[in-house]
Amino acid sequence: MTAKIFVPQAISDTATEKLHTLGDVTIWPGTDGPMPKEEIIAAVSDADIMYALGEVEFDADVIAAAKELKFVAAMHMKATFVDQAACTARGIPVSGLPNFVSKTAAEFTFAMLLTTAWRLQEAGQFLRDGKWTQNQATTFLGSRLYGKTLGIVGMGTIGSHVAKRAAACEMDIIYTQRNRLSPSQEFVLGNAEYRSLEDLCMEADFVMLCPALTAETKGLIGEELISLMKPTAIVINTSRGPIIDEAALLKALQEGRIFGAGLDVYATEVPEPNPGPLPGFYDLPNVVLTPHMGSAARETRDEMAMRTVNNIERFLNGKKPFDILNPEVYGDAARNDEVIG
Repeated sequence: MTAKIFVPQAISDTATEKLHTLGDVTIWPGTDGPMPKEEIIAAVSDADIMYALGEVEFDADVIAAAKELKFVAAMHMKATFVDQAACTARGIPVSGLPNFVSKTAAEFTFAMLLTTAWRLQEAGQFLRDGKWTQNQATTFLGSRLYGKTLGIVGMGTIGSHVAKRAAACEMDIIYTQRNRLSPSQEFVLGNAEYRSLEDLCMEADFVMLCPALTAETKGLIGEELISLMKPTAIVINTSRGPIIDEAALLKALQEGRIFGAGLDVYATEVPEPNPGPLPGFYDLPNVVLTPHMGSAARETRDEMAMRTVNNIERFLNGKKPFDILNPEVYGDAARNDEVIG
């Protein structure tokens, strides 16, 4: 019998072509926001396999509506938007992805750093508005990178890749995290030096947030730490919005207590209503804002989609898919992930 595969959002052409060789595929044709829940429930009633993406919630209601469901393949590392407990209760495996995105995310994060430091977004608008009249004016003075101190909060995979790029730009690198790296690891990462979080905020010219969102890091950067930063400091957050107090950051920027910010993530994001930063951020020319696109390189998204399709192919061929998020359904020990978003 041909497997019925449901996809709630368009994926890459290469992955789509491959998926059509594996079964009877239904892909939601809408493009304006995530697929409405009522339409998902109607569409999954006879689905054998569901392809999960981060903008679309597969909650308990959706899992319950999929009476024929046998497998969920998520194009995501953690797939927190899939009710994995509901799937596990029915013996339905859920697959995720390995960390395909760390180098891409690091490259994006460094691009955000450069864009904010050099005020590229603001300068482009200045030119479009016909205000350019002099080359050597002090109208646009950005911040060079070499000789400056980059403070990385969370020297994990992404933070480490950022540090290597910063070292190539002759930046001084300091970092903080739960456990200090070994001297050899610090040497490889541009002679990075360990600091307490408070000292990092006081010393860094650029404060880059790279930790995973956990119960411990939620609300990590608040008013007190922001108040320690230099008036020339720039904050970059491409990790998760709830790690920093957006209201405190906005106030500091409005009052000129720090120089600027580059934000790709926010406390309110899709699929919640009105996703994005607090409205006041839009009025600040010294803030670069992007819509959570740190992995949005064409090549990376193709790799993510193809890995997900390959997991579906393995399942249909009677093999255990890679990257299983609820290994209990195969009789293995449950994972113990502390990341919450």
